[in-house]
Amino acid sequence: MSDRTVGKGANSSVVAKAGTWYTICNFLFRGMAFITTPIFARILSKVELGDFNNFASWLTILIVLTALDVQMSIIRSKLEVGDDMDSYIWSILSMTTMITVAAYGVVMLFPTFFSNLLLIEPRHFHLLFLYLLFTPAYSMLITKQRAYYKYKMFVLLTGICLVTSTLCSLVLVLLMEDKLTGRMYGFYIPQIVMGAVIYVYLLIKGKKIQTKYWKYACAICLPLVPHVLSLHLLCSSDKIIIKRISGSEYAAVYGIAYSCYHIVTILFDSMNKAFAPWLLESLHHEKYGDIRKVSKIYVGIFLVLSIGVLMLVPELILILGGKKYAEANYCLPPLIASCVFQFIYTMYVNVEFYEKKTIGVACATMIATAVNIILNFIFIPMYPEKGFVIAAYTTLVGYALLFVLHYFLVRRMKKAFVFDTKFMIAVQGLALAVSFVMNLFYGKSLSIRVIRYALVTVYGSAVLYVAFRNKDRIIALFKQKKKKKEPAPQEA
Repeated sequence: MSDRTVGKGANSSVVAKAGTWYTICNFLFRGMAFITTPIFARILSKVELGDFNNFASWLTILIVLTALDVQMSIIRSKLEVGDDMDSYIWSILSMTTMITVAAYGVVMLFPTFFSNLLLIEPRHFHLLFLYLLFTPAYSMLITKQRAYYKYKMFVLLTGICLVTSTLCSLVLVLLMEDKLTGRMYGFYIPQIVMGAVIYVYLLIKGKKIQTKYWKYACAICLPLVPHVLSLHLLCSSDKIIIKRISGSEYAAVYGIAYSCYHIVTILFDSMNKAFAPWLLESLHHEKYGDIRKVSKIYVGIFLVLSIGVLMLVPELILILGGKKYAEANYCLPPLIASCVFQFIYTMYVNVEFYEKKTIGVACATMIATAVNIILNFIFIPMYPEKGFVIAAYTTLVGYALLFVLHYFLVRRMKKAFVFDTKFMIAVQGLALAVSFVMNLFYGKSLSIRVIRYALVTVYGSAVLYVAFRNKDRIIALFKQKKKKKEPAPQEA
């Protein structure tokens, strides 16, 4: 597909092909991280693992403040800036550079204060800000690639980045005496180097800075900064609060649970990367029937795979962390259920993003994050030794609240008809029911394990049977022919 093909909506077969490539390749490349996680869990102490998780959590929060999440505007801007995309990307990248350099200066003026605030050693601030400076270039380039469904370049860049980071961190942890620093340098320096190379490439391609694009990107993304920041806080505040209240060891247990949870988030991230650009184009061309059909397929596939992961939680935790992290089993059911809620409400967020109604997005996420943090501070101190399990359930409450808020925001825009809401609610209800039931089958007794293995066998066989019987229908649904604009159904 040419970069100039912005006036034509991509059909659902393009989305299916891109989504399949994103998902398969993400699993192949990020599978290296899952292979090495058990090694890191055994080489690093719980304190070192907890400190690394704390550093990673703060990094995801700070990059929102310095990059303003402006790469998200690239998909929307494709419909308007056309052939000037290279100049657009370089312009917004230069803006994030100035913000990051200014923030670095402030932190270096008061290193002790920020070290105590973030619980990060001052010597690691340089690594942190190099990452904040250069990785937005990588994010912007791959966002452009997926905006035009160029999944091969996306796969290549993502693969190089993930493979080199994983291998380098493994080598440095094994060689360096300071294993925490080895883990940090090995994981982040390859990403910094790649980001720096891409940064120069985008500078050469973009050539000139146009401040009008700063205004365009900020108009879309600034209202989203509280949303994205709150979303990262929703994901990261649990680990930070557990570390402060319960200690680094319990933060490490929660971190192992999160590593397993990332299996499901890879699915979510991969499928959404293909779905979001197509959804915006389909909304632009009023292909409401296609949206309803494809969204139900996507949600159904995601639910089936999520339930499969729920059934194998004890084995995944054993592989990733070993027996000493067995308590993490009980974090996964609410976390995976919350990912189903996240997958579905993100579809509604995409509609709000298309309509440029981003203030409501920010307000909804801030409310949900505030509720999550308040619940953590209320309940974790009551049961500090079980704080990591409590945090998983407060996360579920936060994501469930987000779905409710975003549904009503989209309904207020008279766009709720775009998705089959009854189907979405039924899927979420089923995810909750299965997650609570599976808690009963994570015990160590032989009889419980036999029952769970039997369930896994029956479920896996049923999924394969249904997929095989309906393979022609599934393929046909992803090969819809172009249709004329459909009238919008009346809002209920």
